Amino acid sequence: MSWRGEMGGQGRFSGCCWQAKGAAPLAVLLALTACLTAADLHEAVQSGNLDQVKDQIAQGADVNQRDALGATPLHDAAWNGSFEIAAYLMAHGADVNARHAEGGSAPLSYAVIKNDYPMAELLLAHAADVKAGDKSGITPLHLAAGRGYLPLVELLIARGADVNARDHLGSAPLDEAALEGYRIIAHTLILRGARLDEENPETGATPLNEAAAKGNREVVELLLSLGANRDRRDRSGATPLENAARARHSGALEALLAKGSPDAAGALLHEAALKGQAEVADILISKGANVNARDKSGATPLHQAALKGNLGIARLLLDHGAEVDSRDGDGATPLLDAVISGHAEIVALLLDKGADREARDTESQATPLYHAAAWGRTAVVELLITRGADVNARSQAGTTPLGAAVANAFPDAARILREHGGR
Repeated sequence: MSWRGEMGGQGRFSGCCWQAKGAAPLAVLLALTACLTAADLHEAVQSGNLDQVKDQIAQGADVNQRDALGATPLHDAAWNGSFEIAAYLMAHGADVNARHAEGGSAPLSYAVIKNDYPMAELLLAHAADVKAGDKSGITPLHLAAGRGYLPLVELLIARGADVNARDHLGSAPLDEAALEGYRIIAHTLILRGARLDEENPETGATPLNEAAAKGNREVVELLLSLGANRDRRDRSGATPLENAARARHSGALEALLAKGSPDAAGALLHEAALKGQAEVADILISKGANVNARDKSGATPLHQAALKGNLGIARLLLDHGAEVDSRDGDGATPLLDAVISGHAEIVALLLDKGADREARDTESQATPLYHAAAWGRTAVVELLITRGADVNARSQAGTTPLGAAVANAFPDAARILREHGGR
């Protein structure tokens, strides 16, 4: 498919009419003749026929005439990889830095997109502007770095490309390489002067943030080995470690944890417990995260897993030494959190691991069975009773589980309690 076909080209006459509009008859004829000759030149370039290109230029075709989409013949030649035609066009006055009317790209950008090293080298030899960005500020080096075209990256840098140029979204070539996981290109850019820890002015992300968020472990390891700051936060407030964990990128997470802070790992373990990220939690624990780390409310990761019903995480935490009856700042145990949330499987697991079935909260001095009845958690009520919970244990106010079920209009829970001697 030709460049014009891929971009959705129009008929050969559509780009001519505007030039002839309102002109005198002779001027109209001359304008249309010149325009149609140029259209024939575009077609000759797109077909890759050098002899036809020569004929059209000999007949007076404008080598810089734009088609209906705003492309010059040299754009077409660069897109199609027509080396000899491109050379001939430039030898006859084609503007090597002509910008496409829509996107603002010069022919060099199209040569880079097509990974056409000889074409890029030819255009640069004819004074193509290596630093020129399109209407989005994207330079040829951005394009090469983000596509993994190492030879072109090296060529462009050797010809003076700005390794720290930023597009209109704030991205530099190193950001592009980090995002896409091109380790060697990232290293090449850094060796040639790309700034390791410079933030994207729009997002606040460093290249390490970008690589971590995308899970590109090899780039993460490279950047860390070169001294990248692992604690820099982006505009969302996230560090590279947090970005990797939230996106469940275990490889990048493991690399960041290799020499990371145990406190940071503990905080992320809480988040993994809440979200049910078992793989992330396993890595965090293997790297020394404290399974009993407490958050600002005094809760442990086991509290979080119990609250959200994340059975796999709860089992993992318990298998690695989590305190089964730890209390948070409100005096609640993980069992109480699981009971109130109605997670019967978590309740069973905690009881299997030795949780105190009669552990009372500090405020009302009520047992887990009382809370199960008060919240209408019928399955949990049955489970606790079968595990030997006291059906008539009273709260500080003197209310039994049956009284709590009746007061809160949970007849099924009340029925089960009565069947087991509740008063």
